[in-house]
Order: sequence, then C-alpha cells, then structure tokens
Amino acid sequence: MRWLRRIRRAATLTILLATLTAGAAYADTRRITVDEYPIVIIYNDNSDRVAKRVQEICRDVVGDLAAELGLESVTPIEVIVADDMRPYRRAMGSRLPAWGVAFALLNEQRIVVDVKRAANAWNSLERVIPHELSHILLAQKVGPVAMPIWFVEGLAKWQAREWSMVDSWRLMNTVWGHDTPVLMRLIDRYPVSEAGAQAAYRISYAAFTDLFGSDVDRLPEFLELLADQGDFVVAFERFFGVGLVTYSQAFQKRLEMKYHSRLLLFQPGPLFSFASVLFLVAILRYQWRKRRKLRNLERQEQGLSLDDNGSDGV
Repeated sequence: MRWLRRIRRAATLTILLATLTAGAAYADTRRITVDEYPIVIIYNDNSDRVAKRVQEICRDVVGDLAAELGLESVTPIEVIVADDMRPYRRAMGSRLPAWGVAFALLNEQRIVVDVKRAANAWNSLERVIPHELSHILLAQKVGPVAMPIWFVEGLAKWQAREWSMVDSWRLMNTVWGHDTPVLMRLIDRYPVSEAGAQAAYRISYAAFTDLFGSDVDRLPEFLELLADQGDFVVAFERFFGVGLVTYSQAFQKRLEMKYHSRLLLFQPGPLFSFASVLFLVAILRYQWRKRRKLRNLERQEQGLSLDDNGSDGV
C-alpha cells in the first residue's frame, strides 16, 4: 500500500541522515552500561547527571517493557545523551520535533536524548525513556515491519504509563469540540505543531487501549502474528477479524457516541474516568448546595415561627 511505502522511505532517509552526523558528534565520550542488559549510554562530562539517571531508568523498566511485548531477549541498544542537538536537527528537519526531549532511530537501535531539555524537565525522563525504549524493543520484536504511527505511539504511550487525568480531559474536549484527529490520517507522521501532535498522541493511546485495554495479555500474540505476516493490514484483519479501515471508522463513531452520551458517568476505561469524576463531583456539589439552601429556609421559617409565638405571648 502507498502509506507503507511512505513509512519505509521516511525511515530510510531518517536513518541515513542521522548516521552521517552521529559518529562525528560523539567521537570522544564516556560510556556506561546497564546491568543485565546490553545497553550502552554514551555521554560527555557535561551530561554526566542526565546519563546516570537514564541508566537508572533503563535498569528499572527494560525487563517489564520487554515482557509486555513478549520479547524474550534484548539485543544491543545505544543511548546517546547529546548536549548538542544541532547535527540531528539539521539531518532530520521537521521529523525531529522542536519540543521533544528524546527520539529513537529504530534501524540503528539508538535513542538520542536532548540533555538540555531533559535537565529543564527532569521528571520527564521517567516517561520519555520508557516511551523511546518501547519503540526500540517493538522493532526488535517484529523486525522491519511497517506499522502506522498511531499504533506505535499508542503502544509506547501505554507502556510508558503516560496517560493522566489531564489527557482524559483534553481528549474529551476535542471530541466535544468535533476536533478529534482521524485515525487513518495518522499513518507515517504526526502534525508538526506540539498541540496537534499531543492530540494525535491522545487519540493513538485511545485506539490502542480500545484494542488491547481489557485483554493486553494478547499483545505478544498479535506482535508475533505481525512479525510472521510482515504486513500490518493483513495481520490486523486476521487477528481482530475486521479490516483496518472499517475498524478506524467504527472507533471514531464509538468514541463520539461515548463522549456525547448522557450515560458518560457509567462508561468504563481510562478514557472516561476523569470526566466521570468531574460529573460526579458536580452532582454532589449541586445536591449539597441544594440541601444547605433547604436547611437555611427551614431555619428561617423556624425563626419566623418563634418570633410569631413570642409576640402572641406578650
């Protein structure tokens, strides 16, 4: 299919350009490894603190990430903690978001971390590193199989446990505002703007959890079928029993119906938890204010009755 060819061409160009610049930028550096895993972290003296934090995160999460994918063994991964991102930005252009903290080069099995952005948003490493490792380990699991970006990013966002109540709220707003990204348009790249990309991340996560949220133990089975078939569209239809285009259309309609339903409070899953809590809080607040108003009226009426009784007795 045309979109599969676009993904392959884009990946090849990205890898070629990044390879031309990476070696020269990090010829004289320090290296540390991650216990039990073939992961090497490359950095210089200015990046020591970030590099050691990356080492700790990799040690903590790689085993769980691999297990969730059904990956039995991890092959070598290189993490570059870069204090100069200019060579990568020149090479990758718009494919390297200006707001990103890290990115993955799949065929090289390499992650590049922007040390300046990582230092400014220290806690973000705890989400970004598992996210990028998910991309790398997924490539190890399925090989050079082209996948739509919504699936890859939705899976990574789920593995990195990045979903929050704020995400739920913002997704709900995009649905209510009829501004939801269309799944089948998220094939080989996300929107350039940060706001557009974040909306795409949220819809990707929603689609992934719609597919696997209640039965995530089947994810390794699907990935094995995907690696065997070598074609995402074919593997998707065989595994789920529905074509990718048909599913995408049904997913969009289902999302719209759930968010616009009066029964939103009772919808299950992470997509609706935040909205449900807000709705419940609003109801409880209304009931509390109503009861307080009634109590005040009762007290006023009792006060008037007492006054009347007192005046009659004088």
